[in-house]
Amino acid sequence: MSEARKIFPMDTFVAYLKGDGSANVAEMLGYLTQKDLDADSVPFAAALAKAWIYEQHPELTKMSKGQVVELGQSVSVAPMPVKAKTEVDEVFAKLADYKGQINAKAAKIDELTKALAAKDAEIAALAAKVKEFEGQKKGEAEALFVTTEARIVEFTGKLEALLKEVEEVKKTGVVVAGVAGVAAAAGAAAPAAEGAAGAPAEAAAGTDFGFSGGSQDPFADSNW
Repeated sequence: MSEARKIFPMDTFVAYLKGDGSANVAEMLGYLTQKDLDADSVPFAAALAKAWIYEQHPELTKMSKGQVVELGQSVSVAPMPVKAKTEVDEVFAKLADYKGQINAKAAKIDELTKALAAKDAEIAALAAKVKEFEGQKKGEAEALFVTTEARIVEFTGKLEALLKEVEEVKKTGVVVAGVAGVAAAAGAAAPAAEGAAGAPAEAAAGTDFGFSGGSQDPFADSNW
């Protein structure tokens, strides 16, 4: 059973065999391999089909571009036989598997890239908050330092004044003498107060209610 054949211009065939990229050979390659080719698979199909053509017509490898053109205005191309096509199918299956893995990895990379961008944005936001917090704490620390320093200066001044007063006391004895004088005045005032209080008592003890003379007991007199 003969395979259906398709006619292609000779310049397309020559461009394919001799590497002239000006002609579109994708259609011919797709017909040879019976595959729907994309930009990624065309180079593989070209290599496989060229190997098969040179295997069938080794004389073409020795011919120049001009000599091939002189073969005719067109070329009749048949699909690759089953055996050759099976090899092509195996290669394309591996290519499809590799392409699927590459696409999956590309999708994973895209996902990780987006996640990384989100993390970078989160880190940037946290860094901004940390910087803001550090600024606030720095301001609070500076204010606390200023306040503490002022209190220290205040207490130092008070302490120095107190120490100065203590030194003055040690030198002059004003406070000690004053205390002693107060104590002495208090001691002198106490006996005076006692004497003033005792005088009426003694006077009262010596009063005879208008009786004079005789013993202290007016009722003991014989004239009573």
